[in-house]
Order: sequence, then C-alpha cells, then structure tokens
Amino acid sequence: MRARGRGHGEWRSSQNPARGGGRGGRPWAQRGSYQDKPAVRAPSPPTGTLIETIKHGNLPSAAETGEGQGQPRISACSFLASFNWMGGTHPAIVLPGKPPVWRPLKSPTQLKEDAGEYFRDQNAARSPAFPFEPAIEALLAQESALSTEDIDLLACGSTLGSLFRFVQGVDKPFRFTVEVVGHTVFFVRRENMPDEKIVGVRGYGHSFPETYAPWEADVKGSESHQRLIRYTFAGLRCIVRFEGDGYLEDEVKESSRDDDLRPPADTGHLSVRIAGKKIPQEAIFDLKTRSAWRKDDDILSEELPRLWITQIPHFVLAFHERGTFKDIRVRNVRKEVQAWELQNANALRKFGALVHQIVTMARDSPDGRFEVRCRETGTLEIHAQLSDAPRPISARLCERWAGGGNSSDASDDGDSAAGADASSEEGVRVDHEDDLAAFSDEETEMNYTACSEVCGYCGRCEY
Repeated sequence: MRARGRGHGEWRSSQNPARGGGRGGRPWAQRGSYQDKPAVRAPSPPTGTLIETIKHGNLPSAAETGEGQGQPRISACSFLASFNWMGGTHPAIVLPGKPPVWRPLKSPTQLKEDAGEYFRDQNAARSPAFPFEPAIEALLAQESALSTEDIDLLACGSTLGSLFRFVQGVDKPFRFTVEVVGHTVFFVRRENMPDEKIVGVRGYGHSFPETYAPWEADVKGSESHQRLIRYTFAGLRCIVRFEGDGYLEDEVKESSRDDDLRPPADTGHLSVRIAGKKIPQEAIFDLKTRSAWRKDDDILSEELPRLWITQIPHFVLAFHERGTFKDIRVRNVRKEVQAWELQNANALRKFGALVHQIVTMARDSPDGRFEVRCRETGTLEIHAQLSDAPRPISARLCERWAGGGNSSDASDDGDSAAGADASSEEGVRVDHEDDLAAFSDEETEMNYTACSEVCGYCGRCEY
C-alpha cells in the first residue's frame, strides 16, 4: 500500500520507498512504447490549396501578446463530463464511465511484456466520420445547462500540445482540421488514416496498468476513459478532451450519483449505456513506466506541459527491472505544474496568441473551416479543407450545438451549422443491456514511448 497523508510535491512510494528516481524519456508521452524500428505508415492524405503560412519567427514577442488576451495561465478549471470507450466491433460508450482505479500489488510480480497493435487515435478509429461525436453526446447528456455560446474553443490535448511544441521550436510534424460550429471553433486532430495503428509495441505500458490499475466491475470491458474539462486560457473559454489513465480512491472526497443522466435518443449508430460514476479531476493521475536504469532522469519535467494542458494533478511513475516493478512512486504535482506555468509565461503568451490567431482566422473564413499542417520546423501551413476531411460532429449535433446546446435532439434532415451532409449521419443507439463487450486490452529499454497527447488517445505511440 502507498503511504498516505504526505504533503504536495512529495513522492509516495507503493513499494521500496528507499529507492528514488523519476522517469524520463518521451516528451509528451503516455503509457506505451514501440520498438526501435522504422514504422510503415499509410500515406498522408492530400491537402487543399495553401491559403497562408505562419512562421515561427513571426510569432509575436512576449511584449506584444499581453493586451486583450488575458493572462498566460489557466484559470477557472472544472470537470464537465466523461465517457468510456467499450471493446467490441460496434462503437459503444458508457456514461459517465469511470477511469481505472489505482490498486497496487502487495508484492512485486514479474509481468508479461506488451505485444499487439494499438490505435493511434482511439476517437477517430471508432468514430471516423465525426471524431468528436461521442464526446459531445457525453457532454450534452451530463451538462444539460451548458450554454455552447460560452465556448470559444473545443480541442483535444493532442492538438493543443502540437501547437505548443511548435511555439517551442520542436521538430514534430502534425496536422489537424479547424471548423466553426455556432460560436465554437473545433480543433480535430488528423492521422494518415482514422484507424491507423502502432505496430511492434513492447515494454510494459499496457501490462502494468492492467495489473496495477484495473477497470472496476461496473465499467468492465472498457478500453479507454475520456474526459472533458473546462477552463479559461488567454481570454479563451476552452473545453479540452483527453484520456485519463486512472484515479486514486483516497482522493475522491464524496460519492456522486448519476441517476439523472439521460442518454441520447435511439437513432442507430453509437451504442450508449449509463454506467460508472463521475470521478473528480482532483483524483485523476497520469501514469508512466520506465526501465530502472532511467530512475535518475528528470522525467516529470518532460511531462509537465501535457499535465498543464490537461490539468492532471497526480503522476504515477513506475520503474521495472525486466518486468518486475520494485519502485513505484505516486506524486501530487499541482505545485510543479503551477511553477512550470510561471516559468514558461513568455512561451505561453506566444502560445495563446497563436491559438487566438487560428480561432480568428476560422471565424473570418468564408466557410469556417480549413486545415493546419506542420511539415517542417518553424512553419505552419493553412490549407483549404478537402471534402474527405472528417467533420467534428454530425449534422444533428451541429444544429443542436449551434442552437445553444440546451434544445432537444434536432431532426437529422436539418441543415448543419458546419454544412455536414445529414444523409451521412447514422446517429446514436441506446443500449440498456447490462453485459458489456469483453476488454482486450511500455516502456522499452530504448527511449520510445507513447503519449495520449501526442499521438492521441491510443496512448501507445511516440507520434
């Protein structure tokens, strides 16, 4: 059992507290890793006409970014909604779902190394036409009083992380689509293929959480826990979606009931079931595994930008010796995240200015949509969006979101605020059955590790 009652900033060790260390490795990483070998990827989808470029050298200076864009810090953060992706061939979620619970073993046991293939982007793989559809269904079901007119930006941690790395001058290609729905600008990450997988995964980034942070009975069969939080940054009112690795039971102060949740109407495509319990953001942790030879690396510092974007307060760092985890640390990192925010104020001002620029361009665009792509260090390309690009949400939800979010589900044959073809929408089917699909659910000796906010929500790849 891990020690209790320590103050912020201290490591709490589940096993062998005499051994210290941190885990380093992959910038913006999640739990997984892949082998040190070239990956064969699908070709990148074509891009539309180049509209504009944004050069890193032309980003505003710190002195130019303060006026009218708020402070370079996150404020008024609150948890809004959550859902779990379920296993199986048919797209299915449970609301509000629940993250895996932290339950470490009493004594170390050698684990099996990971093997298999994993989606780069869980949301796009399961909902390729409308990657944000399940998240918006979950949000509107759990936050009936939400006024969508109060939301400036809706994005995943991956797209925001990519833009921040661009500000920092990191050489990392990425692309995402931008679309205006009502008052809100959606950032939607885009891989070469919606169901693209990471192959050759190895390490213990899957076997460790399966053993030490299992799914509880009411959400058994889950494959991913997705969360939506709300906060203000640089004057923008944001909703951010990300994957939660797990939660700490002793950080849940009170039990919540979700009997008042109402799933969407039955229309046929996505199965929605009520199960689980809302877990407060204060209890959520991010989890990383590393080989024991890296225990002296400062791994937390590499993870702080992502922890800041997702406002995750706890960090679990586990070191293994050939699959046996003898050194596991659980840490409250609120103070470290806040200190990072202060120390990086200049970069965050530029980041805020860049996000503002893209949001403004979208609202000023004739059709309210385009694509952002970074192929080389220091240059963002703004392209016209081609017809094969996924839309954030379906015509039905576009109409509801543009109408304020509080109305009942609109008819499928109405015009969408984003211009989506209503005939392509299959809708949502509600499943009240109790049985859930079976769940089949890293760190390598080399430093190749995954990040839910770099690669997306598969959480098993470096890119």
